[in-house]
Amino acid sequence: MDDRTLSLLEGITQLGESATARTIAAACPMPQATAYRRLSELETLGVVERSGRGFRIGGRLYRLLASGLNTETLISTVSPAAAALAEATGEVCFAARLVDTRVEIFLTESPRAATGVSVVPPLGNRPASICSAAKAILAHLPPGLRSEILAASAEFFHQLPARHPEDLEADLIGVQETGIAYCIGDEDPDCASIAAPVKLAGGYGQLCLGLSGPRSRITEKLRGELTSELRYHVERLEASGKLNF
Repeated sequence: MDDRTLSLLEGITQLGESATARTIAAACPMPQATAYRRLSELETLGVVERSGRGFRIGGRLYRLLASGLNTETLISTVSPAAAALAEATGEVCFAARLVDTRVEIFLTESPRAATGVSVVPPLGNRPASICSAAKAILAHLPPGLRSEILAASAEFFHQLPARHPEDLEADLIGVQETGIAYCIGDEDPDCASIAAPVKLAGGYGQLCLGLSGPRSRITEKLRGELTSELRYHVERLEASGKLNF
């Protein structure tokens, strides 16, 4: 992979939904015909894929990025922000990441002076169609990879009810529009969680931060500043530059 190919990928990441062959070529810069030819080659390899009239990062590259992230490095980087969020809200904070065709929680932080019942989500694989952590990540993945994750999760969590496809699609659109994913009693009727995608190496779809607790308490706090606190700590973590691996 040469510098021009890397420039194309950086252009797609920076331009987002406006990443057409013309705008990518202008951003790189290179002739539009050259950009289109190289983009077509990358599409054949699964590194990029078409999205409407433009291009986006493909599922194969997402998998490569996910497999190259060291969990211990992520824990040491994210843990201070997660601990601060737990203290600010009085709820358990969790962090989750994309790993191949699943979303895994890799870190939890509890407030030091917790009052009442706490809900600590288990580490590891999470049900993709109902878990807030999974939805925060799925919302920003290519459709092909998203379908693979949902299929693998449905097989692994066969005992749990799956979200209806139309309802799940509405959930994911909501995440894209508001930056917050919800799981209010879907996995456990007495528990609730919210999660927000976090930019990792300049893009979404790899990492999220969230909060979990008793359903009644989380629901009550959602009427207050809970989502604002989550967004604030996510923005601080992104602005720190520590996730620009």
